[in-house]
Amino acid sequence: MMTVLIDTREQRPWSFPPDIATEITTIQTGDYALKGDEKNFAIERKSADDFIGTISVGWHRFCREINRMDTAGFAAKVIIVETDFYTFCYANGVNGEIIPPDHEHTRCCPGFIMRRIAELTMRGVSVLFAGNANFASALALKILSEREKEICR
Repeated sequence: MMTVLIDTREQRPWSFPPDIATEITTIQTGDYALKGDEKNFAIERKSADDFIGTISVGWHRFCREINRMDTAGFAAKVIIVETDFYTFCYANGVNGEIIPPDHEHTRCCPGFIMRRIAELTMRGVSVLFAGNANFASALALKILSEREKEICR
């Protein structure tokens, strides 16, 4: 039976269906992992503001974390962002009204964001925009289920 590990630093953990066992513990890299596999694979959860902070002022620290994943031989490196790409990058508006993007760093333009995503992709990191926390947890569960199948073969 699959057990999803949730890092102790998660302030508002994703919820999973009742038939999915969960355990709160310290995960060295990432926020969600499978019990017994946390040193080989984990999912990094990011809010919109956390992600933009990571790819801007936190870039060098995050690159060191990616290096640790590479050294550990992670099967995949996955970031799930709890917003959609359009809302995250571009100003929205109704009737000509301008509303800032879905993050606090309005000086980070779409070109910068796309360049950082391209750099992450070239380093083997999958950045997935899930729309909201509910979609993000459902996507994480599917990814963790596929990983479970892979390691049980």
